[in-house]
Amino acid sequence: MSHLSDSPIRELFTPLFVLAVSVIIAFAPDAHLPMLIRAFIVPAIMVTSVLVLGAVWRRRWWLAVAAGTGSLVMLAQLIVPNQSEDGSAEVDHEGAVLRVFHMNVLQPNTSYAEAIAQALQSQADIISVQEVDPRWGGELSRGLHHRYPYSHVVPRENCYGIALFSKVPFGRVETFESAGAPFIEASFDIRGKPLRLIAVHATSPISYVHFRRRNEQLRALGERITRNDTSTIVVGDLNTVPWDQAFRRFCARAGLRSGASVPYRTWPSIGPFAVMPLDHILVSEDLRSTGFITVDVPGSDHRGLYAELYNR
Repeated sequence: MSHLSDSPIRELFTPLFVLAVSVIIAFAPDAHLPMLIRAFIVPAIMVTSVLVLGAVWRRRWWLAVAAGTGSLVMLAQLIVPNQSEDGSAEVDHEGAVLRVFHMNVLQPNTSYAEAIAQALQSQADIISVQEVDPRWGGELSRGLHHRYPYSHVVPRENCYGIALFSKVPFGRVETFESAGAPFIEASFDIRGKPLRLIAVHATSPISYVHFRRRNEQLRALGERITRNDTSTIVVGDLNTVPWDQAFRRFCARAGLRSGASVPYRTWPSIGPFAVMPLDHILVSEDLRSTGFITVDVPGSDHRGLYAELYNR
């Protein structure tokens, strides 16, 4: 009798466990360890989706319902904050304000020529590069100068060096430090209108201290952006995903939105695929974008990100 009475409980244990884990991943508080777990929400959705198929095949209906519900709960977290509602609208491709290409080259990477060739192939107006050490800075400057005569390179040995290369003259360009990391702010005159681009490589939140530092960088950057209402583009490895509360707070504070209608996964790069959308191109409300793609960066653990930006 005890065996029979315990059987339904054992049958419900796995479905309840799967559902509980899914809910925890979806609604975990804004703290360091839960944030790290939530960053892997896309693989978690894939796992629960496979569980649904396996449970249906084996006619384990409670598990199928629990895994399916868990997938939907987690999927709802992937909504991109402040996304463009007309990003897929038809646009005049000759009227682009800027074409932007971003790549994190991975500092130990030695595929200099191949990465530079990829950057040139993008035909972007502005190229943002991250993890630039002195060797990368020299190789990039030599390889891009003939097509990108305007540059600002801030090499570092700690994987947070950063650089901008542009076909368009800088009106002004400066490096500003944010909690130990250099960011670049450049201004341009595009068809008689001022435009500001900020290249960012936020701290990777691998520990609680780094988590706090990244959040402080995003908070301070949001405040900096709100000091004037110039059209703004933020590009870089923000080391945060769109469903992270730090990302949502930053977008709300700075008045920015993702130019992409869906999150484009860029790290870690596994052939043509990646797991998490850590790299971003964000724009102010008076800009919109199209043509978002991710691009292979030879030798890097990140995929590159390309977008075409337009005035509304």
